[in-house]
Amino acid sequence: MENMSVVMKQVPGVIEWNYEDIKSFLEERLAVYENTIYTDETIKTAKADIANLRKLSAAIEGRRKEVREEYLAPYKLIETQAKELVALINKPIVAINKQVEDYETRRKEKVWQEIRAYWDSKVTALPEEIRIPAWNHLYDIRWVNATATKKSWKDAIDSGIQKILSEVDTIRSSGGDFQEDMMRAYRDRLSLEDAFRKKNDMEANQRRILEIEQRKKEAEERQRREAEAARQEAEASPACCQPGKPADVWTGLDQEPEAEKKDQNPVKSDQNQAENAHEQKKMDRPEAMVVTLSITGTPDQIARIKGYISFTGASYTEVQ
Repeated sequence: MENMSVVMKQVPGVIEWNYEDIKSFLEERLAVYENTIYTDETIKTAKADIANLRKLSAAIEGRRKEVREEYLAPYKLIETQAKELVALINKPIVAINKQVEDYETRRKEKVWQEIRAYWDSKVTALPEEIRIPAWNHLYDIRWVNATATKKSWKDAIDSGIQKILSEVDTIRSSGGDFQEDMMRAYRDRLSLEDAFRKKNDMEANQRRILEIEQRKKEAEERQRREAEAARQEAEASPACCQPGKPADVWTGLDQEPEAEKKDQNPVKSDQNQAENAHEQKKMDRPEAMVVTLSITGTPDQIARIKGYISFTGASYTEVQ
């Protein structure tokens, strides 16, 4: 299409009016109103002054609008004609642009097919389960732009796959029992940091489980030792205290020493009786030994033990 220049002849408009005369007139006349004080008796005069001033303002504003319309009349004609010419030009632009867009679509599709073919030839190096996440992670929509070179997207694919392979090798070499879990965490965002965070969490959970199991084993072993000790203690007890003996022999389980039945204050009675018995034993049995024991148990258990000590003829001293 041959070139054509847009030529317009424009003469700047000049508008003359008595601006200075009107301004001087108004300044002189309006000064009177600034110092006027209206009273209730002169309120009608105030209203009339307002009406006259508004008429004067409306007259000036009305004349301004008239001049504006007259001044813009030539421009309005140019505006209408220019829009008509632009509309004529836009018709072929739309038709041509459709063909350009169709070409760009076909060109981008061709480039995309080339990118995908190159990707398929390289992606086989990756584990199958992460090939799709790898494509979604590495593909850049700008690769199909006209400004992108084939070398740029090939280099991006090569370096991206190599990086993923290196990270997968790291997971395999350091994952241990948690390798599969690390790979599942890695697939989401292809983040090595996510994979090791998963490993750390699982190791911490495993340690907690082992600690719980260890405490359980220790508790079971402690219970076993206590049961064994109780069994050995029962086997070592005198025949009078073993189950199945005649009822007239005191076993410490369902009978109380006669001294405790008579004494209404068992603690005080036991203590006095033990002290007296202890002194008597020293005199009667010079070979007697003194042994200090610390006994832990319920009040009922303590009472039975004290009763048994008295029953055997030994003595004890209760220390508060």
